[in-house]
Amino acid sequence: MVLLIKPKGVLCDISGVLKDSADEQDQAIEGSVEAFKKLQESGIPFVLCTNESSYSTAEMAAKLETIGFPISPDRIISPISAIIQMVKDGNHRPHLLINQRVVKEFAEFAQENPDIVIVGDAEDGFNYNSMKRGV
Repeated sequence: MVLLIKPKGVLCDISGVLKDSADEQDQAIEGSVEAFKKLQESGIPFVLCTNESSYSTAEMAAKLETIGFPISPDRIISPISAIIQMVKDGNHRPHLLINQRVVKEFAEFAQENPDIVIVGDAEDGFNYNSMKRGV
């Protein structure tokens, strides 16, 4: 395939584009590893994005590498990375209702007397008592 124009950048989703995550076993979608390599070789700036909030970008990068996508965590945009930036920019003190796997990502922030509530894939941690502590 020949590109008529060279894009200035690419924003590529992960689930359903690079990997099939219909079940717990992540698998590369047929042809996606080769396409990803061509994108890397093209010199076109790119980032990967996801709506996955159960894993840090480092964990996602490690999972992707195991199925053929070597990528640095700083090339992945996730809800967690976006929320961390928002908390930093606003100097917020979050109350966290998120998946336990990503709680450590918020360790640098004071959480006493919270001024915002962050709700993510909290699983069993999303309940009345945990919500009440945030208000």
